Amino acid sequence: MSARPITPATLGLLALAGFGLLLAQFFWNLWQFDTYQFFPLAIAGALFLAHRGLGEVDLPLRPGSWWIVAPAALLAFLMLAAASVMWSPWLGAAAFLVSTFAYVWWMGGRRLWAAVFPGWLLLVTVLPPPLKLDTRFALLLQEWAVAGSSRILGLMGIPHLLSGLIIEIPGQRLLVEEACSGINSVLFMTSACVFYALWRRHSLFFLAILYVLTIGCVLFGNLVRITAGAWFLFHFQIDLFVGWKHEALGLVLTATYLGFIVMAEAGLAAVAGVSRVAERPPHREGESVLQDLFFEGGFKILAIVLVFLGLIQGVRGWDFHFRKEMGRRVNPAGMDGSARFKMPAEINGWKLVGEAAPVPKRAAFEDGVYSHLWQYQRGPLLATLSLDYPFFGYHDVTVCYRNAGWTIQGSRLQRATPENAHIPCMEVEMTRDGGLKAELFYSTVDEAGVWLEEPGTRSPYDEQGKPLEEGNLASRLLHRLRRVPYANESYDDALNYRIQLLAAARGGLGGEQRRQVLEFFQVARPLVASQFVATPASSSPTPPQVPVYEPLPDSTPDATRRAIEEARKAAETGEPATPDPTRRVLEEIKNEAATGPTP
Repeated sequence: MSARPITPATLGLLALAGFGLLLAQFFWNLWQFDTYQFFPLAIAGALFLAHRGLGEVDLPLRPGSWWIVAPAALLAFLMLAAASVMWSPWLGAAAFLVSTFAYVWWMGGRRLWAAVFPGWLLLVTVLPPPLKLDTRFALLLQEWAVAGSSRILGLMGIPHLLSGLIIEIPGQRLLVEEACSGINSVLFMTSACVFYALWRRHSLFFLAILYVLTIGCVLFGNLVRITAGAWFLFHFQIDLFVGWKHEALGLVLTATYLGFIVMAEAGLAAVAGVSRVAERPPHREGESVLQDLFFEGGFKILAIVLVFLGLIQGVRGWDFHFRKEMGRRVNPAGMDGSARFKMPAEINGWKLVGEAAPVPKRAAFEDGVYSHLWQYQRGPLLATLSLDYPFFGYHDVTVCYRNAGWTIQGSRLQRATPENAHIPCMEVEMTRDGGLKAELFYSTVDEAGVWLEEPGTRSPYDEQGKPLEEGNLASRLLHRLRRVPYANESYDDALNYRIQLLAAARGGLGGEQRRQVLEFFQVARPLVASQFVATPASSSPTPPQVPVYEPLPDSTPDATRRAIEEARKAAETGEPATPDPTRRVLEEIKNEAATGPTP
């Protein structure tokens, strides 16, 4: 019986068997960030370039040398095996790119690779850099944009004050967020630049020059955007940073950047006397790059390996998502900004003087989409309590405060103890111009109810409270490997929620004031958490309008469950398990949940 010939459908089925689940999860994760939502266009462009190249390659093909194919194939196999076992969609996508190179070189050597390379390179533009390097790049863009705008505003004679990433003009404070930093435009426009240059059949050297010019154009345009926005706001009270004006300006700039790419390509070609590579005649009818390949030998082994790894992915993916869904104690569907959290009018002598309901904000990477704020006052001291949610990965909130003009003097980790309701937190001391000093406390809980500041599998801190995600590339890589999702509670794409408290005063807080602020945070924190972290059905009910559902019972209660159950037990039985202020506030919330809020 003769071997069956290899067809495009056969290759598609093999790729689907070996990479389908990981790639589906990768693109689903990618869609969650508006920064990378251009990837469908990039994929379409890559397919177009690859199809054109395959249609023009000279036939017949000669297989590539094994000294190139073998190392690439081995690397691709190891990456795919690791991605399957660890359930790492990013690593799976990277393995797909490496395996594509190995397969193309094996099938047709340099000639076929040259035909496919433009499409392959365009696919690379949708693969985020590892270890959150894109986040750091976005922060650099923010700092550059703000510093540049400040210089231009000074030349224009507009009075302003630069504080971190905030530009303060009379009566207004402009925060340059990630979405306004230019990162979205840089990633999309560089991908468009790659497509256009390769579509026009230019060399890689030509592409590199056009690439640099495109980045420069986008950065300059973003600088003009921020400066013009501040100018219009100062002179005419027209805010170009929010609403339809912001979106319309973004569309105008996008069209301008695309026009620049076209004109820059034409100008470069004319100045350098560069001509496009001539088109090759298409294949004769009936010819195909796959015409001499049959499903036998190496292809059978490849098919078996891919199917086997695909089965591992199916098991790991099901285990990952099934256990994740069943282990969730926070319902993400209820944390879309519609949740209404309620805090009492008074907590341990602190009186509620202001509240801000969640307003959605655009976030490129890690910061929360919604923030619910409460402002409390005790004597002359004000403290702002907030719940920020949801966001992927751990977010070091001190980065935001640095961007807002604060200087971090020091930080320390408060371990989970009975005195702080078994919930850890980070304590940060900060200063600002004018003698303003502040104390910041924050705790982060993931959707499985694990408090992330406590040293453990997912914690970004070591036993001494030093950040593990900082430092050189090697230290961050080691921390990433520690967080491989073998355990049920470890998820790369888990949603996280942060509770923080900020109290500031001229000259700093005194010893007694600091003690009062710390006690307030320790009392208020479980009250906020109890409204969105689900607890067993035997516990007392949570306030109305809060989604609650049944989690799986754990053999060993975690910090969240211990804290909430201990506090509620104290409120119901009178046992001295928690401080009296906590018991009193919990009773107030329970009474309001049963009878409605007191007038």
